Amino acid sequence: MNKEIERKYAVKSLPNEIKITKIINIEQAYIYRDINTIIRIRKVTDKKQKAISYIYTVKTKGDIEYKNNYNVASKYEIESNISEEEYNELTKRKISNIINKTRIVVPIEQNLKVEIDIYYDYLDGLLTAEIEFPNEEMAKIYQKPDWLGEELGYKELSNRKLSQMTKEEFRSKVSEEFIEQNRKIISKLNEKI
Repeated sequence: MNKEIERKYAVKSLPNEIKITKIINIEQAYIYRDINTIIRIRKVTDKKQKAISYIYTVKTKGDIEYKNNYNVASKYEIESNISEEEYNELTKRKISNIINKTRIVVPIEQNLKVEIDIYYDYLDGLLTAEIEFPNEEMAKIYQKPDWLGEELGYKELSNRKLSQMTKEEFRSKVSEEFIEQNRKIISKLNEKI
């Protein structure tokens, strides 16, 4: 069981020299949710490796004290591979919208990486970046790179919350300026991938 500790940001711009180490397409949905636990299924397509994997993930607060700190997300996570057939069967039981996104992985200082997510379909125009940390102390004191924007936190724009929204509900949470800025950055990113 891994402890997942991460922070989520808007993307303000792209660095002049951006090193991309991985690009994957992700299709995900949630099949269970209660106050402490969520279960997510994912289809992950790595075009470079020409590989598709199907992942069943349980996220739980476990013994983590809940402090309403929406900047640092901290949960326990258990992942296991499942078959395509299992994935397809579980998709029939989804309790959320399906989220489609492309994840672009960019290494940064201190052996960390930024996972930039470009969202599609009803979340078109959403662009976020997450940094996962080895411990909560580092997550709390970390100074983000200049090209990352405001902290988005996890209260409104977590994947779980996004998966429950309609297009109209999503658009009510973000400004038109935010979407337009994201579209400009997405266009530049698409040139690099």
